[in-house]
Amino acid sequence: MILIAGVGYQFLGDLSFGPKLVERLQGMAWPEEVRVEDFGYGPLAILDWFEESPGKSFERAILAGAVERGRKPGLLTTYSWISGTPDPELVQERILEAGAGVISLENLLIVAQHFGALPADTSVVELEPVEKEWNTELSPLGEERLEQAVEWIQREVHSGARPSGNGRKEVRNG
Repeated sequence: MILIAGVGYQFLGDLSFGPKLVERLQGMAWPEEVRVEDFGYGPLAILDWFEESPGKSFERAILAGAVERGRKPGLLTTYSWISGTPDPELVQERILEAGAGVISLENLLIVAQHFGALPADTSVVELEPVEKEWNTELSPLGEERLEQAVEWIQREVHSGARPSGNGRKEVRNG
């Protein structure tokens, strides 16, 4: 099975990239082995979701969301999540943030990796947000990147291609 999940808050402009992507993907036809989920809640609850999904053994995951990293606003980046053992102090920080209600793609990746919830074949789709204020819509550039992300995910799912796991990145500016 392939898990496609969007992470983020609702109604915060481009920070809602993950949930908006899920809305778009849920309206599309997917092969039976694809499951599209909204992970717009904290990583601790998502760990419970993984545990309570019997028979849902995911061979692959694609996780998407907006992450502020100081890059050019509107930059869409895709990469393979490199499995490993996260630093325990970093994991503790992320768990504390999760307990405080922070919804973050990065927190999810680190916490889920620590607890072994992620498939070895996990890809990430990140948008560097343009607009981060209260808004029910993405910015025009965010909408454009959303469509690019949909196309990228479709290619990944339908090609059956597997990333090399070497941390390759594909950066899209337009």
